[in-house]
Amino acid sequence: MSGRAAAGAMLLALAFASVRAQDPGTAAKPATPAKIDTSAKAVIAAAVEYVRAYQNDMAFVLADELATQTVTTPNGGLLDTRRTRAEFFLTYLPEEGQWISVRDVREVDGAAINEPDDIRSLIQRAPLGQLGSTIAKKNSRFNIGNIRRTFNEPTFGLLVLSDQHHRRFRFDRVGVSGGTRPVVTLKFTEHDRPTLVSGTTGEPVFSHGELDIDAATGCVERTRIELTLRSVRATLSTAYAPDGKLDLWVPAIMSERYENTAGALRQTITVDTEYTNYRRFDTRVIIK
Repeated sequence: MSGRAAAGAMLLALAFASVRAQDPGTAAKPATPAKIDTSAKAVIAAAVEYVRAYQNDMAFVLADELATQTVTTPNGGLLDTRRTRAEFFLTYLPEEGQWISVRDVREVDGAAINEPDDIRSLIQRAPLGQLGSTIAKKNSRFNIGNIRRTFNEPTFGLLVLSDQHHRRFRFDRVGVSGGTRPVVTLKFTEHDRPTLVSGTTGEPVFSHGELDIDAATGCVERTRIELTLRSVRATLSTAYAPDGKLDLWVPAIMSERYENTAGALRQTITVDTEYTNYRRFDTRVIIK
């Protein structure tokens, strides 16, 4: 066989091998990814595990907080507005089974504020679980409007999935989105006592709302919780986003709405808050 004929035969053989390699009957098939269970039961189980770890992972953190409060009349007339910047401290207290936050307000409507009691001195004074009234007073110092707000941690909605509380809720799947990375929307309703929130006289306040949860990991991406106490209706929503520094999904934006429907006291308060610059708190100051 001449050199030219040999080269032609080799090209023909390569072409034939290429056709065989592309034959769907003989080509290797990619592995089929495991199907993700998006049932309410499976998603809740994953989310409870996620929140259990998150309570440890998200302990003792600081963030920069920018909040805008607006108070309006029932017909939309503006009564008051306020914009604050603060250093925001957040942690979970396992023994109390609750999240706790502390705000060091640094600026109100552009004017610098010198807080008499900052986070570090407050934490050194006593265990956080014993400072409830002090912290509540500090956090509400610059609130406006006629509605008292004491449970506005951005992580408040995560309590629905905590070991202490999730069995008192009914969960129903209302939607799935995201394709290969399904995010499940669950509706929840509190049906048993003790409730997450109690009134000033100890009466139960039953809550309901929605959660957006990554079905594969249990990661909570959004919470919305609604409560009604006598003449006041409250809605608190938090959107989470990934943070590279902490390597966690963290509260990014919180939206609050409070509506007082009682006669002459009728007004609506909205609070839009942005959290940025997350970092770890130096826990050495609280180890005794």
